[in-house]
Amino acid sequence: MFNNSKLATSVKLACAFGSVMAISASNYALAQEEATTEKDAEEVVEKIQVTGSRISRVDLEATQPISYIDDSYIKDRGMTNAITAVLDLPGVIAGVTPEIGGNTSANGQALGQNTISLYGLGSQRTLTLINGSRFISSNSPVGGGGAPGGQVDVNNIPVALIDRVEVMKVGGAPVYGADAVAGVVNYILKKDYEGAEFSYDYTSLNGIAADNSFRALIGGNFAEDKGNIVVALEYNETENIAARDVPGLANDWGSFTPADGNGVENDDGEVPANQVLLVPDPRAGILSFSGLVTPGSTAITNFGLGAWGDGNFYQFDPAGSGSLVSYDPGVATGNAVWASGGDGLNLLETNTAREGYERYNLSVIANYELAEDLNLEVTVFSNRSDAGNQGYQALQYNSGVFGGSGAALSFNTSNPYLTTDTRTQLEGLLGGEGDFYYHRGWVNLGQREVINESSVNSYRAELTSFFDVGDRTFDWALSYQKGISSVYSQDQGLNIPKFFAALDVGVNPETGQIDCLYNYTDDYEGGFVAENHGLTDSENILGAQGSCSPLNPFGTPTDASLDYIKYNDQGQTRIEQSILAGYLSGEIFDLPAGGVGFATGFERREEYAEFRPDGSAELVGLSDNSTAGGYTTQDVYAEAIIPIISSDMDIPGLHTLSVDTSYRYIDNDRSGEDSIWAVGLNYRPIEEVMVRYNITETVRAPAITELFLPVVESSQFATDPCDARNLESGPNPDVRQANCAAEGLPTDFASIAQNASRRGFTGGNDSLANEEAKSMNVGIIYTPGWAEGLDFSFDYIDIELTNAIVSFTLTDIMNACYDATDYPNRFCDQFEREADGQLPALNAFTSGYVNAALRNFKAAEYTANYKNDLTDYPLIGDYFDGDDGSLSFRFSFFKLIQDEISNTGFDFTDDHGEFDNPDLIANGQITYSVGDLTTFLDINYTDRTSRNVNQTPYQYIDQNGNPYTEIPSRTLFDFGAVYYVSEEVSVRASVQNLFDWSASPKETAVGLWSYGRTYNVGLTARF
Repeated sequence: MFNNSKLATSVKLACAFGSVMAISASNYALAQEEATTEKDAEEVVEKIQVTGSRISRVDLEATQPISYIDDSYIKDRGMTNAITAVLDLPGVIAGVTPEIGGNTSANGQALGQNTISLYGLGSQRTLTLINGSRFISSNSPVGGGGAPGGQVDVNNIPVALIDRVEVMKVGGAPVYGADAVAGVVNYILKKDYEGAEFSYDYTSLNGIAADNSFRALIGGNFAEDKGNIVVALEYNETENIAARDVPGLANDWGSFTPADGNGVENDDGEVPANQVLLVPDPRAGILSFSGLVTPGSTAITNFGLGAWGDGNFYQFDPAGSGSLVSYDPGVATGNAVWASGGDGLNLLETNTAREGYERYNLSVIANYELAEDLNLEVTVFSNRSDAGNQGYQALQYNSGVFGGSGAALSFNTSNPYLTTDTRTQLEGLLGGEGDFYYHRGWVNLGQREVINESSVNSYRAELTSFFDVGDRTFDWALSYQKGISSVYSQDQGLNIPKFFAALDVGVNPETGQIDCLYNYTDDYEGGFVAENHGLTDSENILGAQGSCSPLNPFGTPTDASLDYIKYNDQGQTRIEQSILAGYLSGEIFDLPAGGVGFATGFERREEYAEFRPDGSAELVGLSDNSTAGGYTTQDVYAEAIIPIISSDMDIPGLHTLSVDTSYRYIDNDRSGEDSIWAVGLNYRPIEEVMVRYNITETVRAPAITELFLPVVESSQFATDPCDARNLESGPNPDVRQANCAAEGLPTDFASIAQNASRRGFTGGNDSLANEEAKSMNVGIIYTPGWAEGLDFSFDYIDIELTNAIVSFTLTDIMNACYDATDYPNRFCDQFEREADGQLPALNAFTSGYVNAALRNFKAAEYTANYKNDLTDYPLIGDYFDGDDGSLSFRFSFFKLIQDEISNTGFDFTDDHGEFDNPDLIANGQITYSVGDLTTFLDINYTDRTSRNVNQTPYQYIDQNGNPYTEIPSRTLFDFGAVYYVSEEVSVRASVQNLFDWSASPKETAVGLWSYGRTYNVGLTARF
């Protein structure tokens, strides 16, 4: 309990400073806290390993920047997922996440997963470790989330078991192997735990949905303290959230070409061709969810196409009565498809904001002393997750702007499902019996719901010991690890032949009921049964005659008709990983400045992944996308820490100086042999200042997906460079315009591929080589002796990625064709145009994975930390006494300098400073602790950005008709407190997005959104 003076102090400081945080101070401050104690000076300081090295050391400062998060930071904020804490660190972002924000697609085999991407270079270039070792991936080779690779789903890491997280930027590859291009995230778990701890957290997302998390941690010694075992059990439940239930997503805004007369003139009195206007409630005027009805096959309501003779548009009643009602086309824009408001297709009505899941984690870490100086550690993970996306789009869309089975459907007014009034109305509009066309998003048939059941099982055994050679001690370890993950996925598909048969109805003369023509027409089977060479197949793709259940296209479908036309599409992913590894480390000889630390080791790693579909997709004409493959890599490595100058040499301007070196030889049976290395410098001119420098050359091995994915049919939209809206864009607009003109396309060309997907082919490449990367970082840390607990750091990072693996999208191919100075080139042969310049609906392109891309990344990180008792604060310390607690500050800034990308080597683009790649991100944590109370205030700031770094004057117009070029900055605040009721029980509460930030129309139009305020309450009991 608090006495009055403590409570008064806490109130004063909460008002004065906001509140709090328990994140570890800085690299230096944490190192001091962990590596030393305030005991006798003669006490020996223990050496420990730091991420990025197998060499134990006293000075934890590596030559690369390392950030830390400790378990108290995670607990105080009620974090229930291993990814949440690291997202507060500069340069760390989510790769795959269940928060898909109203996306029009699902994560497929990666539903509910969380992966990490350092610096946004791709989660496949971030290596995630557990206790310094790799972990089995859950990223399916087909339908996986994000980029192909061996990314770890950090949902598998038990939060209660985390001791700390170390994030090493631009380093770690020579020690840990390929893929650590951007760096390493190392989750270090508790060992030798004794006691029991139970936690519960409840989170409310602004009343939209609720999350629950139960965690238990139990540990103790056995066999006369020779052994210890710790068991972590966790259950987490998060709800599915529909986009329409989130105000920040439901109140949508979009940017589209203004309609004639609505454009805003520039200083020359002209409306730029690439101008777009911000409008509310975007709707696609090419179909509706209840069915837009037109006299012809085309419906583009913005241009008046599809109107009847009376000048009106009509649709079937959204209530399902079967009546014909008016269709509101909304306010037209200059875009062919999108209007503002009206009855057109609203994608957000069927999209998902967040994928829900239930997750069960069981983790066990056991240590046992087999003999003196010989220890066995066994680590077991057994996890299961059930995830779902409740439906991200309708099962079928039909519109006059689509091709193939997605084109507008034709019906005759004699259709028996038409009501008498509707038939009379249609024939009145047609001037008698006739055909009409139907444009619909068939949400009444169901949405594309996806369900995943995944499991992860990993077992690791490690022997560790040490031995002496003379007066030197050497540590060694030998380990074997086996991991297996599986994902069973199920979604619903529409059997198109059966769908068409169910719509083809009449009145069965035998029953007098509406029925499928197929059921009572003897010669209907023609073309649906294979017949040749004197033989006729017994199977019919429509099923047995009489099995068809008629579908009412204008009303509510029956269960029987849905069962007939729908099928379950199932797939199974299995990923296997086995690792045999070992290392030896110690000091091999002495130099005047100290002992030379050395480590050497080996690793043999086998990776295998497969995806097996159930074949149902092939039965309805889709490509077989089954994939299987693997590789083996055999690596050896060595590292050394060489002290050059020590403090006891008393050399002015050279307090300490050391060199870190590491090398790894990789022999991958698929991508070949490679060498990676790093050299670093750690220099202190004086005790309070440290300068660090490191250069690294590393690689990323091709992923199984990139190697073995079969060539299959794919649907893609395209930002056509020859579209009038895009002619002013690209690395050199003059080149683009000249090449588009040489193609024979007019300057006012409008590409339908920007709004209607095209089908083509894409696949893997088993001849891929390793990606290559060169990185450099230089930094300085200042820990002034005049202010205990204060430190500053600065780091500059430079990463050059070459030979990067990329799968060209249709947009990439077209850009590579029209933005090149050697037009026409090989990329121009990878897509087709029809006589009118449009891409065909089918067989439009061919693409695949290649080593082609380049990326140049430069950034700077700044941190400032101060942690001290209030009585020790400069200037104000005398105003407090020893019972007034402690106050800490931590501020970090991430400044993006360059993020240049080229998929071909000549089409460099750099979008840093754009809305989705801001130049500056900053966060701060303020923590106040007094007695049994800890409070915290977290601040997250994103600087204002360009709407488009390549924008031209008057390109973007807001809802009020004013030109704009920027997306405003935003600052979000989180506030919380933890109170220890007793030594055994603590309670916590926090509010995220304290001031209820919500996106403005400009921000909404570029995909920014929030749930609003999020509330968390939790309880922890220890025994």
